[in-house]
Amino acid sequence: MATTDPRESEPAAPKSILARARTVIARPWIVNTLRILFIAAVLAAVAYTVVSSWKDIRDYLFDLAWQSVLLAFVAAFAGMAANIMAWRSIVTQLDSPVTITTAARITLLGNLAKYLPGSVWSYVAQMELGKRAGIPRARAFIASLIAVGLSTTASLLLGALAIPALAASDEGKPFVPIIIALIPIALTCAHPKILTRLVELFLKIVRKPPLGHAITWRTVNTATAWSAIAYVCFGVHLWLLANAAATPGVEGLFRSIGAFALAMTCGMLVIVVPSGIGVRDAVIATALTPYVGFGTAAGIAVVSRLVFTLADLIAAGAAGASAFTEMRHHRPATKDA
Repeated sequence: MATTDPRESEPAAPKSILARARTVIARPWIVNTLRILFIAAVLAAVAYTVVSSWKDIRDYLFDLAWQSVLLAFVAAFAGMAANIMAWRSIVTQLDSPVTITTAARITLLGNLAKYLPGSVWSYVAQMELGKRAGIPRARAFIASLIAVGLSTTASLLLGALAIPALAASDEGKPFVPIIIALIPIALTCAHPKILTRLVELFLKIVRKPPLGHAITWRTVNTATAWSAIAYVCFGVHLWLLANAAATPGVEGLFRSIGAFALAMTCGMLVIVVPSGIGVRDAVIATALTPYVGFGTAAGIAVVSRLVFTLADLIAAGAAGASAFTEMRHHRPATKDA
């Protein structure tokens, strides 16, 4: 007489709450709804940034020469392009090469999420955009983390140019020893062997396949160099705005580069503030005060934020239009090398 396995007669175990949640969330209409809500939240946050700052901006904006403002936009776009190249060089090292156009879409569209409270949203957006381009989420996230780390290294090195201005003010003096202490830490973490170990540790924690090869000096140097170029462009952007109100000269240019590099990093580290609002402006104003006075320096810092916000919108709009055009023509987004 045949026997029956008791387990076969048992009813199937009910799905766990987590499994059910994943099934529900995976439904296309829910995914699309969440995407629309996310985009709406980002656009609302950007609009709030502009509207809330307008009262402080308008008194200074119309006093600046339009040529300086236009050139400041150009410098901001140039810095964004350099950041795209930095991110692309890293994701290529992670065995997920993409075209410059695809890298631009991922970084520029994902960058808008920084206007939401909490720095994590920008990474989430870049992961999802990367997945659509054929990059595993974990690799896209790692690329963004490495880019931030090497960008921080570049900002601290260039930030040394602003140390004299910070040391001369009561507000900036406490930050000088912190900056000096962080430089060797950043350089140590940027070493390829240590950076590779950190990446492998992260992949192990999230239970993803190991990288399989070491991150090279070439990748570290290339990404850091592109990040440094980006900060130089952003510093030139700030110097152009300051030059429209005073004559900061060559010394002012160097301090503008250092100040903006530090300001961007400080704003990024304060994760509870959308896009570093207030923090970045304070660092910039402190650095420019010796040349134009605190009131004008604070105004220039806010105008700089407006320029960057509009530049982010324009660049992301262009990237989105490019993606829409490519979808219509069904062109592949990735390449083999």
